Amino acid sequence: MQPRAEDRDFSAYNAAQHGRTVRPLAVRAVTAHRASGATSGTAVDLGAGAGIEALYLAEVGYHVHAYDVDASQRDALDALRDHGAGVTARLGRLEEAGALPDADIVLSCATLSFLTPPAFTAVWSQLRACLQPGGVVAVDLFGERDDWAAGTDGSFFSQDEIDGLVDGLEVLEREEREHDGRSFGGPKHWHVTEVIARRPVQDARSAADGSAG
Repeated sequence: MQPRAEDRDFSAYNAAQHGRTVRPLAVRAVTAHRASGATSGTAVDLGAGAGIEALYLAEVGYHVHAYDVDASQRDALDALRDHGAGVTARLGRLEEAGALPDADIVLSCATLSFLTPPAFTAVWSQLRACLQPGGVVAVDLFGERDDWAAGTDGSFFSQDEIDGLVDGLEVLEREEREHDGRSFGGPKHWHVTEVIARRPVQDARSAADGSAG
């Protein structure tokens, strides 16, 4: 991992992703959203890369807004649209995307911790703002004992800090994992927490009650 966000080039990594299977986090996000009876909606994929999860979300019934910084994946993402999948692709830095579309699912796989802390704060605020009542957010975040936490400007989190990020949400799944393994760049000690959480449906009722007053 390059020390500075501005020096990170994900093109080789994303090129190597073509042909892999859908990440389980995306499948579990759909399962969590559909547990309430929903069968479709709008999804936001932050860090879509080669578009594998975006295509999966479209194929199971969601209109997908896919965001990624890697311009080398423009053709891959545009191909999803050209083949009729319900995907809108937007290329650029996530922290510069502005307001996100209202979403029933917000998915981010292996992306948010590559943002600097100020950029992460901006994106997380937009993520929380776009998530609709009953909507599900599914993310993975690097912990403070991850190898990349030393000497880089990414965002790494303690469990207490993750508590703060999901405050007010109903946490459906949360798993902290730590192990030695490999990354695209070689051997690495991983410290990752996966979280799937839902915005309470009663948030909509509270907002309605407030406007009625």
